[in-house]
Amino acid sequence: MSFDINKLKLSGRIASTVRDYSIKLVKPGVRASEVCERLESYIIELGGYPAFPCNFSVNSVAAHYTPGLSDDVIVSERDIVKIDIGVHIDGHIADTAITIDLSGEYGKLIEASQRALETVTSIMKPYISLYEIGRTIESEIKALGYKPIRNLSGHNIGLYVVHAGLSIPNYADRTLYYTRIPPNTIIAIEPFATNGRGQVKEVLQVNIYSYTGRKPKIGLTSKENEILEYIIGRYKTLPFTPRWLKNISDQRELEEIIRTLRTKGVLHGYPILIEAGNGLVSQFEHTFYITENEVIVIT
Repeated sequence: MSFDINKLKLSGRIASTVRDYSIKLVKPGVRASEVCERLESYIIELGGYPAFPCNFSVNSVAAHYTPGLSDDVIVSERDIVKIDIGVHIDGHIADTAITIDLSGEYGKLIEASQRALETVTSIMKPYISLYEIGRTIESEIKALGYKPIRNLSGHNIGLYVVHAGLSIPNYADRTLYYTRIPPNTIIAIEPFATNGRGQVKEVLQVNIYSYTGRKPKIGLTSKENEILEYIIGRYKTLPFTPRWLKNISDQRELEEIIRTLRTKGVLHGYPILIEAGNGLVSQFEHTFYITENEVIVIT
């Protein structure tokens, strides 16, 4: 499949519009499911498709939370909420995020990750060193008294692939001094700032999955195979949530099938990530397309 810059740019415009619209929706008392389902629907209304489930990460939750089949989050007036949006058109993915401070008390924490992203945007160029990106992010975040989250990173993006293998650090990793971003690369830069330990850890809960590309030759029931074929047909290898499948099976059966497919290595699960010291986390993110001569901010 050939790459189409116009499709990427359109994905970026949709993602930016939906990201900014989220600010109007995130209010005290609202349910995460209401916001995420509205944002996911809005992506489709604008002509795109969700590249992954809307991430709705509150306070010390850093990433990978989306409402599940039987769990939800109600926003309080003291929360900080991170909205991470992915949009694709024929596999051309734009990834962007914003943090919303409902309390009005965490302006500096919000500013730390936002300023880090803005500064990296100003220095981005073809062949820039990954070390230089990480050093800049770490410097900006620490200047305001916070820590970058060292085991969360930016990433390059491929067709139908959100994380295509290249990790872009949020700290000065000297081992990457000579590793540079080549032209014709799509990357997402996403600084995370925290007042905690600067690390995330996994919890057991998983609400986001993706197809691994492996399909067992035997051992699937007809219903398991039906669900798997639906997942492959609709989402290919892009992340999805069982919440998107609730109309094709009852909840108990669907949860059991998802567990079985994950156990058999057919599905990959993305555990929810929380700050290791229970610190608050802020995040901002843009997608960039780097050519031989310029850098295009897609979102």
